[in-house]
Amino acid sequence: MLVGYGLMCLIYGTSYFAIKLGLAEGMPPLLFAGLRFFLAAVLVLAVLAWRRQLVPLRLREWAEVALLGVLMTTIPFAALFWSEQHISSGTAALLVATAPVFTTLISVVCRQMNWRWYVPAGLLLSLAGTACLVGWPAAEPGGSIHALLGKWAIVVSELFFSWGAVRSRAWVARLTPFVFNGYQMLAASLVLLLLSAVTEPVSAVRFTGLSLAALAYLTVVVSIVASTLYYRLVQATNAAFPTTWTYVAPVIALAIGAVFLGEELTATSLAGSIGVLAGVILLNGESWARLFPLRTGGRLHVPPLDDK
Repeated sequence: MLVGYGLMCLIYGTSYFAIKLGLAEGMPPLLFAGLRFFLAAVLVLAVLAWRRQLVPLRLREWAEVALLGVLMTTIPFAALFWSEQHISSGTAALLVATAPVFTTLISVVCRQMNWRWYVPAGLLLSLAGTACLVGWPAAEPGGSIHALLGKWAIVVSELFFSWGAVRSRAWVARLTPFVFNGYQMLAASLVLLLLSAVTEPVSAVRFTGLSLAALAYLTVVVSIVASTLYYRLVQATNAAFPTTWTYVAPVIALAIGAVFLGEELTATSLAGSIGVLAGVILLNGESWARLFPLRTGGRLHVPPLDDK
């Protein structure tokens, strides 16, 4: 599980850089996101069909999977791709790190996780860090209203993602991670492409070698490999733990942004990033105990992840 978790974090951490490259090459954000998930879904479902592992769904089941796709993919990635036009990739990665905050709280309410002292402590730290990151648009290069809207769009979209992540656990167990990932990406991509057709002019579409390379990386490595690892971890642990990639990935994203894009962290952004990362680490204390069990009295002690 550790190897899969580490690989997932590394892949997701580099995804923000790939998004930034595609957008810089002139790809419209909604079309870029829609093509990424549509191509990934077609590849996944084609392999499943070839191996005769494609599970048919009834209409009601399609509706639920489509809802989860909209919650977990359409809304968050529409917000992310649009926002990265106006904010740095490092800031975007840090704001996505609010996902474990919402996921943990929803999991506690749904009795999928226990309430511990570190939950309110982590919540306060995360909210304070998010306020630093979002509350000062001048801290972002350009300091425009679009930068402020982009930051808030990412934070709000993570609430929808977290709701979907908690709801998805039963479906991942039922359909297997690979099948569920293919179905939800297909539904999500069709909504993204529809939104692109309505809001983005055809004349804005540009394909270059670099944008196609970024699209290929996001399609195969991120949307298929990393997402399948994510759903396997949901199946093996709980809905909250796999989302902890969001506070490992920003470190990778910040380093790549600084080296290749010349992105800088201001004092306010640095304080906010420390608050967010420290807060979400606290919020997922049980998950870390599960990953790194402590020995007590010569026996392994792993706190339970779920209320029984």
